[in-house]
Amino acid sequence: MDAPSARDALPGEASCPICLEYFRDPVSIHCGHHFCRSCIERCWEWPTEGFACPRCRDTAPERSLRPSRELARVLEIARRLSRGEALGTGEEEEEGCQRHREPLEVFCKEDGALLCAICRESRAHRAHTVLPVPEVVREYQGEIQARLQTLKDDRDKLLEFREAEMRRNWEYLEKTEVERQRILSQFQGLRLSLEEHSRHLLARLGDLERDIGKVQEENVTSLTKEISRLDARIQELDEKCRQPARTFLQVTRDNGTEPPGPAGFGATQAREITAAGGTWWSLGVPSTQTVLWMHGIPSGAVTVTLDPSTAHPQLLVAPDGSSVSWKSAQDPPEDGPGPGTDPSVLGREGVTAGRRCWDVQVAPAGSWALGVAREAPESRGESPGSGEWELWSMGLCQGQFWALTSLERIPLFPIRAPGRVRVALDYERGQVAFFDADKRSLIFAFPAASFKGQSVHPWFLVWGEGSRI
Repeated sequence: MDAPSARDALPGEASCPICLEYFRDPVSIHCGHHFCRSCIERCWEWPTEGFACPRCRDTAPERSLRPSRELARVLEIARRLSRGEALGTGEEEEEGCQRHREPLEVFCKEDGALLCAICRESRAHRAHTVLPVPEVVREYQGEIQARLQTLKDDRDKLLEFREAEMRRNWEYLEKTEVERQRILSQFQGLRLSLEEHSRHLLARLGDLERDIGKVQEENVTSLTKEISRLDARIQELDEKCRQPARTFLQVTRDNGTEPPGPAGFGATQAREITAAGGTWWSLGVPSTQTVLWMHGIPSGAVTVTLDPSTAHPQLLVAPDGSSVSWKSAQDPPEDGPGPGTDPSVLGREGVTAGRRCWDVQVAPAGSWALGVAREAPESRGESPGSGEWELWSMGLCQGQFWALTSLERIPLFPIRAPGRVRVALDYERGQVAFFDADKRSLIFAFPAASFKGQSVHPWFLVWGEGSRI
């Protein structure tokens, strides 16, 4: 690169990227770029995320300004070269006028050329405005300084505008943060209010469930009393039927009337179903459940033999399969009896058709449950009471009677613990009912269900010290 080219490149390399002028008090930052100290300090007056380089955008967590003395010396040389070009000092000035070999002392403003005294008097420049070189230099320098001052004023105004804009941005950001906190606080209050309202509604729902349970218990108690009254009436009529003819004929008969039915139920609500070996009553109740009442012992009475291979390790099954008890050496599980627990055993014989019933003697101590379990195809090999067995059962747990299925537990009304429980199963109708075998009174009956053609086994569960079936 020749000297003029080098002089042309120096101003660009020696200028600050921010103010575009020669460096004033040059400093270097973390990335190695150079700036005027005042320029970079103004840029970093309002940092947002660290201290970023205005040229390469590299960011540093801390501000670092290092003076560059070598660059300051180079700048001084650049200023001298720049002034030499403005004054016209060069080879042309040293050689003078190439035509007359005279010093160039004047400047023609029309042609913009340096002239010697002989050229000044030539016809080509005689009518032009010609001034001495120092005067022209001062005139042009004044114009340049005025223009330079205007540019500096414009730059200072833009810097002030930028600082004001950055200040407004920070104010907006602060207001935005305050609004964000306000919105979060409002939503937090709404969430707490909704949670409190949810707890209130759930409490009311719990009260409603208790009221429904109480009404259900009262209805079932009323039905049980009515059934007991009918049972006494039936027994009375049976006794009268067995009286001698002379005594029997003294009874006044209601000619042309139907046999007396349950008090408070019409013909569409109570009907008698005659079966081999006994009579079953089917009562319609407000909850649309079908309650079964068994009078006498049907011909379907069977003897159940327990299957030791299905018994839980905590259970002790008699060798003849007639009883099962809780091993006293073991502690009861925490979950209590019910579907989904293990301390149970199945009857050996399954039922796939017809009507069956069997009586079970229960111990007053501990907890117990009994009923039937439907064997699903996918449940073969599973333990009784697991999620693969569907249950219809009832039992006693800690003084409370429950109706138990694979999915839920239904609390029963308070009754006296029976000594013997009769389990009645009608496979085709899908009906399972439980009776106090000694008092011959209904305890609970499940709504009709479908056994889906699968084998149904008697199911027994004992739990706790002294529990025995």
